[in-house]
Amino acid sequence: MITSGIIAQPTVNSTLDAIASVLGSGSTTRVDVAAAYVTTGGVRELLLRMNGALAASWPSVRKRWLVSFDYFRSEPVALGMLKDLPKSDVRVHDGERLISQKCTPSVPFHPKAYTFRSAERHAVLAGSGNLSRSGLSRGYEAGLFLEVSNPVGVNEKGIQESVKRLQKWFDLTWNGAEPLSNQLLARYQSLYESTPQLSHPTPTDDDTFAPTGLRSLSPDDLVKLRACRRFWIEAGNITKNLGTNRPGNQLMMRRYSRVFFGVPATNVPQNSPLTRLEVSFNGVPKDDCSLTFSDNGMDKLTLPVPGAGGPTSYDGRNLLFTRIRPGIFGLELGTSSQKASWLKNSKAIGASFSMSPSGRQWGVF
Repeated sequence: MITSGIIAQPTVNSTLDAIASVLGSGSTTRVDVAAAYVTTGGVRELLLRMNGALAASWPSVRKRWLVSFDYFRSEPVALGMLKDLPKSDVRVHDGERLISQKCTPSVPFHPKAYTFRSAERHAVLAGSGNLSRSGLSRGYEAGLFLEVSNPVGVNEKGIQESVKRLQKWFDLTWNGAEPLSNQLLARYQSLYESTPQLSHPTPTDDDTFAPTGLRSLSPDDLVKLRACRRFWIEAGNITKNLGTNRPGNQLMMRRYSRVFFGVPATNVPQNSPLTRLEVSFNGVPKDDCSLTFSDNGMDKLTLPVPGAGGPTSYDGRNLLFTRIRPGIFGLELGTSSQKASWLKNSKAIGASFSMSPSGRQWGVF
């Protein structure tokens, strides 16, 4: 039996919708993905949808991810998350050569294809969208998916053969690619986070921005917020939102600081919830830290409660957030000398800012 459908973003059926439809229509024991570019926003949305569709069977599904380092468009944190999934392997097309050529390819790797298999069926999805937030759900993309399931009719043999040929292409390309070892990922991350690269990071299709209200943040600034792994800020005086005699835990940041935390720079009404994050302090995670566009025109992040998972107080402290995985961040407090080092790193890539001409300092690196 043949089942087919289209991808026509953003109006009809997104890539994520098509994937959820395929996963929900029958059993799946293997997932293979070939993706030109992989971003943290894309990985977070894809894994949420896949995990939701497959539920308890998700950890046992065999996963293979065929990716590239081309032009530094894949984010190291996103690749690391794919690598750490259960029963998951990642390989990089021409990985060693790309490292030696500072990620400029001899022949670009540009597919966007997914295959889903079990003993009863074989489905393929191919389209124009990268493994990015824009490519999976928000941008203008087009594609097609086909599913061949038992029993296969005589007139359906040709389609079945086409599905098998695409799978064969994946297998052959996979066999020629380099496994993403910890060492290879570290070498890529070192190049990705070098001062020359972070001074002018390569844009991805997730680097969209609102046409108004950017204030002091330019489109280039927003790309740096997305590309950098560390965000620091002077906390200043935190509003006593937990009571007049208790230190507060709501950190006010410049509008569109949200981009560092994985939220696109789109215009939303004040008091709009943006996302929920996991923030760990001293190894203790808090998985429901809300990020909101506040009624004062700033991005507001709720931190671990002081004295109950957080430090005794955030007032007057220097905070450093490190992106560990999409949606997961480590938090540490820094001394004045450490803040001076963070500021130096941010200035080196043109990514040091202040809340106002004489206000709190912050930056990324």
